[in-house]
Amino acid sequence: MIVLPLKLPINALQCMALLRRLPKNHPMRPKIEKDLRAWLKGYYGEKEFGYYLSFLPEDQYYIFHGLRLKDKNAFQMDVLIVSQSFALIAEVKNISKKLIFKKESNHVIKEFNNEEEGIQNPILQVKRQRMQFINWLEKRQIKGLPIERLVVISKTSTLVETTLDNQQIYKELIYAESIIDKMQELEKKYEKPRFSKKKLTQLVDLLLENHQPLITDILQTYKISRDEIKTGVICPKDQISTMTYYSGSWHCSSCYFSSKTAHLPTVDDYFLLLGPTITRKQLAEFLHIGSTFIAGNMVRALGLPFTGSKRGTTYFLPQKYEFIQPEEKDINLPNAYFPR
Repeated sequence: MIVLPLKLPINALQCMALLRRLPKNHPMRPKIEKDLRAWLKGYYGEKEFGYYLSFLPEDQYYIFHGLRLKDKNAFQMDVLIVSQSFALIAEVKNISKKLIFKKESNHVIKEFNNEEEGIQNPILQVKRQRMQFINWLEKRQIKGLPIERLVVISKTSTLVETTLDNQQIYKELIYAESIIDKMQELEKKYEKPRFSKKKLTQLVDLLLENHQPLITDILQTYKISRDEIKTGVICPKDQISTMTYYSGSWHCSSCYFSSKTAHLPTVDDYFLLLGPTITRKQLAEFLHIGSTFIAGNMVRALGLPFTGSKRGTTYFLPQKYEFIQPEEKDINLPNAYFPR
């Protein structure tokens, strides 16, 4: 059973929001596009892995995508699978062409189009995640559930190379299509249930309660000022024009599309780019609405938590806020990575 579904990472949503709202000639666009491609590539690697996970029995496993917990430092797991007998942490890698593992230095090289680039060692990454997850569980007096770890290569076309004296890495990584065999192997290793169904359900609920998605200060990351961000409701149909609000709806003067809810993606853009709090006045200015009263009705309709009253009311983003997930056809990035 999937309890935390796979979604586009918030970092990708932030990059997409930036590309929508920066001038076409902005000097940071190439860097943002490059980073977005990387986030998309990771997302589609996990999506491909998710296809093979769908063959697991739903009543036996609980699957979390992108679970982020806080120990001393926050840590995020690409995929966490828990059952009554064991848990498995999977670090998913969607790498083209070749990965080369160096034993002496624990260094990993990605080779593509005759160019080499060093990357983080995914085996060490998932080792750290396992250690942090065990610490997180122990602090909550949760013990006795074996925690396994694994690196998953999403594409069978990716070659993995190492030296003869470093063959043990093949016990620590698999291709995505082999996950069913790996799970059956672990089921034989851990035949006896360690948790009752009730205790497992309690653990699942606890993990969901403590999931802490991260929204970084994306403008600070790319050294972009708030004044550079284009405001207004972008037409969801032509993806270019700014819409006008009147008679209870949004209207596009270019393609004549109208909608009562076209402002919702723009509200998401505000939170993704400008921060987790908003007032009626700030929303009215960002949406290009002359009335703070109308803006107040719109923000109240979102059901956001708030502090203060009347003109002093500040609304803020709840931890479990669900950002709108774009469809693939709406990701208008040249050469964006999509599964073939």
